Amino acid sequence: MLPALYLLFTLAFAAALLALLWRPGAARGIVVWGLAALLPLLAAVAGALTGQARSARVLAGYAARPVTVTILNGADTRVLTLDTRDAACVERALRLHTRSELLAGQASVPLVGTTRVLGELPPQPVVEALGIRGTLTCPHLRALPDEAASS
Repeated sequence: MLPALYLLFTLAFAAALLALLWRPGAARGIVVWGLAALLPLLAAVAGALTGQARSARVLAGYAARPVTVTILNGADTRVLTLDTRDAACVERALRLHTRSELLAGQASVPLVGTTRVLGELPPQPVVEALGIRGTLTCPHLRALPDEAASS
């Protein structure tokens, strides 16, 4: 509801600006400048509210539960039970090919380009929705330095 209202405001302000630009001299310069300056702000708010509403719908249909996965790094195999946020962080790191390591208990599990995961991680739309909502914090994930930087 609120995203549609902001979209309606944006379209109304755009129409008002076009009407004023169509007839030069019908309004003072500061009014035209103000309408032109307000349009990107309204569009950004409408877009942000739309993204928040969409992410809320995606998360409403997802049952958060711990998952058991097997992480394969060459010959090294680790079986871990991850909560929803850690599993989402692993999915995002693997999908984006982010060189990182998962801090699991006393040991760490590298997540690099050759890492494979057996098991069910949260789907990509759920991970993106958690990121949009601002709840995807990854305290157990640490970035690794790039290979090119270390050589």
